[in-house]
Amino acid sequence: MACRDARVAKPKATNQHRAGIDMTNHKKTFHRPLIGAMALLGVISLASLSAQARDLPEIQNDVFQVANSGAYPPFSYVDTSGNLVGFDVDIAEALADRMGVEVNIQTSPWNGIVAALAGGRFDACICSMSVTEEREQAVDFTDSYYSSGLSIWVQEGTDDVNSIEDFAGKRVGSTLGETGNQWATENSNGNWRNQTFQGLPDMLNGLTTGRIDVMIADDIPVYVALNDGNMAIKQVDVGELPSWPAAIAIQKNKPELKEALNTALAEIKADGTYQQIVDKWIGEGVEFD
Repeated sequence: MACRDARVAKPKATNQHRAGIDMTNHKKTFHRPLIGAMALLGVISLASLSAQARDLPEIQNDVFQVANSGAYPPFSYVDTSGNLVGFDVDIAEALADRMGVEVNIQTSPWNGIVAALAGGRFDACICSMSVTEEREQAVDFTDSYYSSGLSIWVQEGTDDVNSIEDFAGKRVGSTLGETGNQWATENSNGNWRNQTFQGLPDMLNGLTTGRIDVMIADDIPVYVALNDGNMAIKQVDVGELPSWPAAIAIQKNKPELKEALNTALAEIKADGTYQQIVDKWIGEGVEFD
């Protein structure tokens, strides 16, 4: 992407964005996705019964175990060489470097990632996770490192979706376990049929091939996907939609790890490392709040 001087801040809810958009021409800030009530109850139960994840001293004597979904480009995905790459992967590596620990970054299905973290399988989830009240019952969060919000997308030629009421009778797609999935489930009231996907690429394919009529997704990843390839889809303004800060999730009651991560986050923002990662994966000149 070409370098821009403009700050990128979140567009108002009334703005519409279309395929081919150069996101660096638009002011934009960031947020990321959630988990269903029944799944969360399982997370909380699991957290009360499971083995404990380590705090910082134990991690320093071993390896920092980090999770993300691996299905959320440009934040985490498996490239053509089979390597796990992306914005959050580089953030995790930079934080581990500042903390002086070795890091092992693994993938885990998004709809079970909170349960895996609460159950002690991982030390942290560096995966652009939205901070929600439901999640805060199961895990703790560091300081936020960006924000984004939900957006609605349809095929370019669609002209009968201009409001949430227009979803009636349609097939609405969302990623299983994300905030968009929870929003769609809580607001459908039987008026539309929800279809779930395992990640954004599969969901984008579902929209472009007509398997779904409407897509609910975090805004930034879709903007980046549109910059990377031509897709005949457009964003629809249906009024104000939820947005959340994104932060690193850790198991509860790990104060030393939380403090170390917050300190490392502040350091990579202060020394320019964070902005270099943003430039690499999101767009040169883009700045997150």
